Amino acid sequence: MRNRWKFAVLSFAGLLLASGGVAGAADVSAYPLSAKKQTLDPASDTMPAGYYAATTLAAADADLAAGNIKSGVTIFGKAGTAPTAPPAPTAGGYWLLVPGDTNLGTLDFYVQKYEAKNVGDVAVSTPNGWPWVSVTQVAAKAYCEALGQGYHLVTPCEALTISRNIENNAWNWTGGSVGSGGLWRGHTDNSPANSLEADVTGDPDDDPYMGTGNTTPSIERRVHQLSSGQYLWDWSGNVWEWVDMTCTAGTGAGYWDNSGLVEWTVGNLSDYEKPRAGPAGAYTSAQNAGLLSGCAGTGNVLRRGGAWDSTTNGGIFSIFLGNTSLSASVWRGFRCSR
Repeated sequence: MRNRWKFAVLSFAGLLLASGGVAGAADVSAYPLSAKKQTLDPASDTMPAGYYAATTLAAADADLAAGNIKSGVTIFGKAGTAPTAPPAPTAGGYWLLVPGDTNLGTLDFYVQKYEAKNVGDVAVSTPNGWPWVSVTQVAAKAYCEALGQGYHLVTPCEALTISRNIENNAWNWTGGSVGSGGLWRGHTDNSPANSLEADVTGDPDDDPYMGTGNTTPSIERRVHQLSSGQYLWDWSGNVWEWVDMTCTAGTGAGYWDNSGLVEWTVGNLSDYEKPRAGPAGAYTSAQNAGLLSGCAGTGNVLRRGGAWDSTTNGGIFSIFLGNTSLSASVWRGFRCSR
C-alpha cells in the first residue's frame, strides 16, 4: 500500500433545542428533559452537509468502527485497531520499518535496507553484491511493483520522511549532536571509483566503512541510523537512487526551480522545494546535507543521494532533476518501499 491515508472527521449536526436556537421556534429551555427528547424519523435521519451529506446517521456511525480508527487513538470511547503500517514485506530481501512523520503526514512504512540488487531480475535488498544500475526510472518502478501488491518505488514523501528522521538523530552527525559538524555522507570520494557491496564478512552492520578504505570518524560512513535504532545503508552516496516523481519547471508553489546546483538555504526554495525535499534545518553542503540541481525540463524525474564520485554534491538531501524517465547509467540505482 502506498503511503496515502484517508481520514474522515465525523461531524454530527445535533439537535440544539434551546432558547433562540432556531428562528421562529418555541422556547423549550424550561421544558423537562423528557419533553426535549426527539426520535428521528428514518426519512429525515440524514446529514445535511459535509463529507457525509445525504448519508444516514446510522451509516455514518458504522464508519466509526475500531478497524477504521488508527491504533492508539480513541474516538467517542471507541479504541482504534487499524494498523499504522502496511503488512511486513514477504519479498525483496531485507527491509526496515520507517517511523512515520506527523509533520509530513506520513504513517509508518517499509523501505529496503540496502540498495536493490539484481537477483534473477528481482529487486532484492541484500548486503551482498553491487547495486542494480543502468536501470531507467520507468524500469525501476516496474521492478518494485513486480514484488507484489503494495510494493513500489520510493515516493518523494517517503524519501523526505527518511531523510528528516536521519537529520534529527544525533548519531548521524560527526559532532555527536544534531547540527554539530556534518552528516555522514557515505561513499562519495571516488576512492574506489565504483560502487561497493555492503558486506563481505557475514555481518553487514559490523563495518559501516565497508570497502571505502576509511575508518571512523571519516564522513565516508555508509550507514545512517533511524530513530528506531535500525541502520539504513547507502542512503547517501554509492549510487544515485530513482524516486517516483516528475517535476514541473518554474517558480512559485507547485513548481521546481530550474537553476543549476543551489544550496537549500537559497530563499526562493522556501515556498515549495525545501518543504518537499530539503532539510528542516538551515543546512548546506558544508554540513554534507546535499544540493538541489533544479528541474531542467518539465517531466523530468527525481534521483537522490549522490554516487561514489559526488563529493560535496552528495548527501541525504541531494536532489537532481535533470534526467528523463528513460535515462540510465552505471551511477543510478534504486530501492523499493511498501
